[in-house]
Amino acid sequence: MLADKYFCVFYVTECVHSLKNFSLCNAVAVFFIIYHYLTKVIVPSGITSNATELDLSENYITNISVKSFSNLRNLTKLDLSWANKNHAVNIVANVFKNLTKLNHLSLTGNCLNETPSNLPHSVEILELNNNKIILLDNSSFAGLTNVKKLWLSKKLFAVMTKLEALDLSFNNLTRVPTGLPPSLTMLMLGSNKIPYISEDDFHGLHNLKILKIQGNCPRCQNAPYPCVPCQKTSLGIHPYAFHNLTQLETLHLGRKLIDLPECFLTSVIIRTTSNHTGVTHNLNFMKNLPALRVLNMSHNAISILTTKQMHSKSLSELQFTDNNLGTLWKERDGSYEMLFTNLTNLTILDISQNRITKIPDNVYERLPHNLTKLRISGNSLTDFKWNRLKCFHQLQILDLSFNSLSHVKGINSNITQSLTFLDLSHNHIFHLDDGFIKGPKSLTTLSLSNNKLTTINQSTLLSISNNQIKTLFLQQNPFQCTCYSFEFILWIENSNVKIPRLTTKVKCATPENQKGRALIYFDINQCVNDSQAFQIYILITSFIFAFMFVTTVAHLFYWDASYVVHFMKARLKGYRSLNSPESVYDVFVTYDTRDPHVSEWVMKNLRVKLEEEGETHLPLCLEERDWPLGVPLVDNLTQSIQYSRKTLFVLTEGYVKTGVFKLAMYLAHQRLLDENVDVIVLLMLEPVLQHSHFLRLRRRLCEKSVVEWPRTAAAEAWFWQNLRNANVSIYYLNLENTVQVYLQKGNVLCTSRVFITSVTGSVKTILVYSLLLIKTETGEHILHFQQC
Repeated sequence: MLADKYFCVFYVTECVHSLKNFSLCNAVAVFFIIYHYLTKVIVPSGITSNATELDLSENYITNISVKSFSNLRNLTKLDLSWANKNHAVNIVANVFKNLTKLNHLSLTGNCLNETPSNLPHSVEILELNNNKIILLDNSSFAGLTNVKKLWLSKKLFAVMTKLEALDLSFNNLTRVPTGLPPSLTMLMLGSNKIPYISEDDFHGLHNLKILKIQGNCPRCQNAPYPCVPCQKTSLGIHPYAFHNLTQLETLHLGRKLIDLPECFLTSVIIRTTSNHTGVTHNLNFMKNLPALRVLNMSHNAISILTTKQMHSKSLSELQFTDNNLGTLWKERDGSYEMLFTNLTNLTILDISQNRITKIPDNVYERLPHNLTKLRISGNSLTDFKWNRLKCFHQLQILDLSFNSLSHVKGINSNITQSLTFLDLSHNHIFHLDDGFIKGPKSLTTLSLSNNKLTTINQSTLLSISNNQIKTLFLQQNPFQCTCYSFEFILWIENSNVKIPRLTTKVKCATPENQKGRALIYFDINQCVNDSQAFQIYILITSFIFAFMFVTTVAHLFYWDASYVVHFMKARLKGYRSLNSPESVYDVFVTYDTRDPHVSEWVMKNLRVKLEEEGETHLPLCLEERDWPLGVPLVDNLTQSIQYSRKTLFVLTEGYVKTGVFKLAMYLAHQRLLDENVDVIVLLMLEPVLQHSHFLRLRRRLCEKSVVEWPRTAAAEAWFWQNLRNANVSIYYLNLENTVQVYLQKGNVLCTSRVFITSVTGSVKTILVYSLLLIKTETGEHILHFQQC
């Protein structure tokens, strides 16, 4: 039975158990049979008449007779390719005549010397590849008016009508076939021996969309076969050869069409003379192709061009690999910087293998901004200006593989947000900056394979995790399998990012005992001791909390604690009163003697209130009354302050600006330092020194020693009482409890901790102050107090 020998595939309404039942299966709607490895030399019999597809390819059938398919009138597809394993098959005449429904016939690889006669008129697809047909004439395809696709690769071709796709690649054609049907939309003439394309070769092919004429002159096969030279060295193309191809979308001119290094067109040499002695480097032919979509100009080693720019509003893909843009884009020569600028519709640009060592800054900005795919692989780039990509808002794929990049700076938000694939493989990258990819959130695939990475730091891993990267290629990197890679290995184990070939290609390079092992199998337990780590954690945490507690308490309660300590020390050591030297006067009054109004107020009001009125009379020392004549001012001031219990400064706007005031203030402070007695009382007759730090500190520390003249007459009695009390109180400084100077910075000359004992009547108050002696711009010293 045939079922024991053949493999059959069919659709039926009930099961067929053997080929004997084929003739009984009248309910078959769609039925196709595949026979392989037949040992018979003829077509098997018994195939049902309602079969629609029959595959007899790759068998050992040597003879096909008239009766082989006589009853298979429903066949629509018949595959007889390699029916005798690339040996000759005898196909008799009229064998396909009755197959009136056949639309697909494959006779590939049957060593046919001519086309079978009387082929059905219904055939639309005819495959005659890999045969030995030596002649095609009008009778070869007589009546085949419906053919749409004819495959005759590696052999010859003749005229047919209604043909849409024609592949004549890898034949020995020496010219473009004439009389090609205008219905052609695709014509492939690559790898023939055509030396010249004339003006009329493509005349009438107005519907042609795809044209491939690569690899003709010289003709280069794969290694080890050498290139076949041509008479004119390289392919010649008439300037108007493509003029009528208004619908052309893809033009393939690559693969060593041009050998001359000076030619402009990367894959076309345009000859203007009939004898081909002149060469015109012109790319203006692109302007005559308004529908051109794809242009392949690869593998021509172009290093010099006479036309500086390419112009096309329709071109969407340009293949420019294996040329010499590195020479065209040389530094300090901007001639070719706008080479691709006017390709306004370009979305795919491939400039791989162009010997580029550096892309000039201006070139980045002058590339078409509509690019979605940019390939710059196989060059010698050592640096790439990532911030120059901010103009490419549609860029999705960027290929920088096979370059010489050693490090990659942070890819920040300047890069396009549309980038989905970034290929950095086969470079010399040994380090990734922190926050390697902060910007492109759309990036899903990143290739870092075949670089020199030993590990990836944590910040880079975080930036990868924060993006939408789904696939990360890391194979063939010399990773370091030590505890320095601990965080990297943990990230690999816990991350959802897919890392291809993780267990087979992502391996350790160091140390020697780990070399060749998969990185993921590195034992991280040797890097972590849980108990020891926990103890260190507790110790560090405790130290941090203790340090924070101590610093907080010291900041909030330092002065309180200091006061308590000094108070307890004072209680233990006790106090003793310091008797001031005998004073001739109770109060020395210094004021502006040049102001008659002030002098009159002092003599008629101040003197009367303190010396003549009140329960206690206070003898005053007045400059205009008590100073001896002929004595220097300094001596009078010194003696008056020295022999007076208090020094009263009557302050006015004019007085505080005089040298007498500053000198008197200095001498009063000097007595404070020498005798530890504060003798200063300030009477603010006018509102002066409102922004003085000294006055503010004195108001805060010794409020009673600063008295202001009242604004209303009703408060004058209170003013005189406060002034009398201020001149009665005595302040002593017990320097036995002072601390050594401990700070000298800027204009601060000394800082001391002092105790001031305030004695008012029988009440003693112990205060702790910080004393600052500050040197002013005039060279004078002013004593500042700050309460502790």
